[in-house]
Amino acid sequence: MTEPNGAKLVPNGMTEEQDAAFRKQRRRRSIALAAALALFAITFYVLTLVKMGPALFDRSL
Repeated sequence: MTEPNGAKLVPNGMTEEQDAAFRKQRRRRSIALAAALALFAITFYVLTLVKMGPALFDRSL
């Protein structure tokens, strides 16, 4: 598919440059979201260990 000015379009109607920029932006957003989720999980893990305190390791199995 081409535009009258000769630019190639990808199936979603964007030019190749626009599609590349869109994918780059989406990848950055995905990495940021993954980092935020990992930080959230690590925070809960650490807070759980802190709340249980040293008695966590002083128990009989």
